[in-house]
Amino acid sequence: MKRLIRIFRRNDIVIRIYLSFIVVLAVTVALIGIIFMRLYETNYMRSYTKTLSRQCSVIAGRVGKLAQKDRKARFSKYSADIDELQRADEIDVWIVSNEKAAKPLTQDYTNADTESLTDEMYDVLDQAFQGQTAHSSNFDKVYGMVILRIATPIYVDENDKEAAGAVMMVSMLDRQQMGVSQGKYLLTLSALLAMLISCIIALGASQYLSRPIARIRKDILRLVDGDYSDQNIVRRDTQLGQLESALDELAGRLRQINEERENLDRVRQDFFANVSHELRTPITVMRGYSEALADGVVTGKEQEQEYYQRMVQECQGMERLVGDLFVLSKMQNPDFEIEKEPVSLIQIFGDVVRHGRILGKEKGIDLVMDMPDNEPCLIMGDYDRLRQMFLIIVDNAVKFSEENSRIEISLTRKEQDNGVQLFVQITDHGIGISEEQLPYIFEKFYTSKLRQNQNGTGLGLMIAKQIAKRHDGDISVESTPGEGTTFSFVFTECSVEDAEAQSM
Repeated sequence: MKRLIRIFRRNDIVIRIYLSFIVVLAVTVALIGIIFMRLYETNYMRSYTKTLSRQCSVIAGRVGKLAQKDRKARFSKYSADIDELQRADEIDVWIVSNEKAAKPLTQDYTNADTESLTDEMYDVLDQAFQGQTAHSSNFDKVYGMVILRIATPIYVDENDKEAAGAVMMVSMLDRQQMGVSQGKYLLTLSALLAMLISCIIALGASQYLSRPIARIRKDILRLVDGDYSDQNIVRRDTQLGQLESALDELAGRLRQINEERENLDRVRQDFFANVSHELRTPITVMRGYSEALADGVVTGKEQEQEYYQRMVQECQGMERLVGDLFVLSKMQNPDFEIEKEPVSLIQIFGDVVRHGRILGKEKGIDLVMDMPDNEPCLIMGDYDRLRQMFLIIVDNAVKFSEENSRIEISLTRKEQDNGVQLFVQITDHGIGISEEQLPYIFEKFYTSKLRQNQNGTGLGLMIAKQIAKRHDGDISVESTPGEGTTFSFVFTECSVEDAEAQSM
């Protein structure tokens, strides 16, 4: 029993489809069977009534002609034929005279008197005497069963308007019900046979309909097992094909997510490895200095001050690294939102250039600005973050520029289909970046081996790129070794209406 239940549970979809077919077929067969039985019974009785009515009319016409020509001998012979009909078909045929008529049918042409008739027979005969063919059926006490009575008027003269008599045929319907019952039996047997054949067809149909579901189940289990490969879908325009296409698309997205997760794990591992590497060196240096001071190896105030100064420098380096990591983690966090307001790029560059000139004073580097006149060049952004982004680029430009060179900063406005675009370029004439290094400069902890970058954390350009992305901007770089490097930015200028709406 439990095994049977487990089988049913494993194939519940097939069983549900099959039972649905069976229920629909059973209800349909039952309704059609009932309707056909009712129609058969009704049509059978209607046909039987019409047949008796025609026979009754033929007998009435024949009796009327014989009475008109006064052929009693011929009627006697015909009456014997009627008796044979009664015995063969188990039908009573009554020929009755209309005693209320002006010319009633004589007793020589009748085979029954009105006194032996029942009230129900009188009702049918009265209608026949009035010139109508009438019939009725109900339970008769005399016969002790349900009988059918049919009466047809007899006219001796064609010109008579009054019926001289009537022919009444009485049939025992209980015997006729045997034919109806046999018909119902055949209909029931046919319905059961049709039901059996339909059950076999429904079984095959349910398995056919459940086959795509089983295939989809296999696809889902394949996804559960981590197999995200594409499947061969034959018909994508069908509903099942669309479902399989949706699963295929889900597999593609899961494959992409899995790749991103693997990349993220790899990046995270690289991140921790790089952080460990970056922190290990200053910590090791500080430990060495601290042990030297603690063990009394260092003698003299000047040497102690040198050791302390180097420890302070290492702490400052670690502080910069931790600060850059904190900024980068916030920039990469999708839930972190920058508070934006209309800011002027010209104002930001005025601040950046002042700071850059201080950085480049020792090397004699001059910063030159080319800015639009009478244009504020507003964008929606965070002033401090944008200033930090441009200072990172300018600081790198100062570090890698030759002495007594210059750094050029230009800002241009261009009308585009999607609004006014602001193009920023920061160009130095330093040592440049090699073609092999160029694709990796925006990655975390990527630092060149040059002496100019010995104090760098390898996070500056990554932070600059994240800040540009947070301001819906773009950053790119072009460089020629030995000639210099150009960093380019693209931002969308905000309109005066946007600035006013933001300030309200």
